[in-house]
Amino acid sequence: MPDLGLFDLHTGSMDARDASLAHAIVEGAITRWLTLDYIISTLSERQLRDQEPRMQAVLLGGAAQLLLMDRVPPHAVIDESVEWAKQNIRPGAGGMVNAILRKVARAKGGRIESWNHHLDAIPRSDGTGLKLFGLELPTSGQHRVSVACSISSQLIQRWENEFGDPTVPAMHTLCKAPTVIYVAHAQTPIDDLNLEPHNSPNHRIFTGKRVDLVELLASRSDIWVQDSASSHVIDSLEFDKAPALIIDLCAGKGTKTRQLRAKFPDAQIIAADVSETQLDALKIIFDGDDHVHAMSVETLMNTELGKADFVLADVPCSNSGVLARRREARYRPMKKQLARIIPIQHEIARNAHALLKPGGTLVYSTCSLESDENEDQAQWIASKLEMNLIDQARIDPIGQPGVVPATYRDGSFSAQLTK
Repeated sequence: MPDLGLFDLHTGSMDARDASLAHAIVEGAITRWLTLDYIISTLSERQLRDQEPRMQAVLLGGAAQLLLMDRVPPHAVIDESVEWAKQNIRPGAGGMVNAILRKVARAKGGRIESWNHHLDAIPRSDGTGLKLFGLELPTSGQHRVSVACSISSQLIQRWENEFGDPTVPAMHTLCKAPTVIYVAHAQTPIDDLNLEPHNSPNHRIFTGKRVDLVELLASRSDIWVQDSASSHVIDSLEFDKAPALIIDLCAGKGTKTRQLRAKFPDAQIIAADVSETQLDALKIIFDGDDHVHAMSVETLMNTELGKADFVLADVPCSNSGVLARRREARYRPMKKQLARIIPIQHEIARNAHALLKPGGTLVYSTCSLESDENEDQAQWIASKLEMNLIDQARIDPIGQPGVVPATYRDGSFSAQLTK
């Protein structure tokens, strides 16, 4: 599996068009890493992962353009890749890059209407398939889906155990996830904002340029980017008596904090996080709002024990319900990931329990599809912390490559428990 960290792509002095192409190349290579790895390795008769890092990079970037981008001339891709290899690897590296990428270019066939486990094609993010010449995908069903959709074989196995056929959730990860805007608490009309409809009445789709999105969100504090699976966690809550003190225990970028602030306008809300960087951002977001206070988890656990009416624990998780957005997460070794993260989820649940008043409510939530960190954790909290499990719901992702953005939805899970 590729070892991918999170980083910002620095496009320096590139003009807007070149910068956009650079982002598309990186996105394509990351999203389809295993697909491209398989094709390059098969055609070159040498495992890509055995090549030096810069050779892997230029081959992945070149193959991503040749196979996934129709508007970039193949000769330009090959020429630029060869020159880059000569300058950044060594002069003799250009010959290898030229030979391999020419084989990749010759392997590219025409479009087919859709991919349905074809051995001689790969799926594309627009819903079509791409015919391949001179190679075939693995005959094993699991391995074929893993290569075709660029999902780790571990995760494919888990999804087969969970869903039966893993093809639907795997194909969902290839979707071009739309920018979904949450508008349920808009204070002024949104009809003039040129937002497209969404199947959820509380959401709209933004289809413009990033600079326009930034400008829109800066001008409106009553709407924000949030998928319907994420917002459902808070939207579905009903209390006989509105909570007076709410703690958002893993506030992160403050998206659900903003939703809590809008849904419970009279509550005092503490937005907590273990990251100093996130805390600084939260302080800026809620600057001047006397109902929301950013606080470190350490301070919180020293000052607020037993005081909260409602604690939201939107815990760190595997992100397996949002892989169309968190593309690098598809390659994480799931067994190791769960072994690391489940104890953290336990610790957060214990902290949440300690912060609650008797009779208080805990909402435990993830953006995962894995029962280990969803239903199993809800049962663990109920049993080990002696809480009453009131309700739980897993929201499965909706959408396949090429579907209209209005139908798109991420995956999430939430459980409501009382102390």
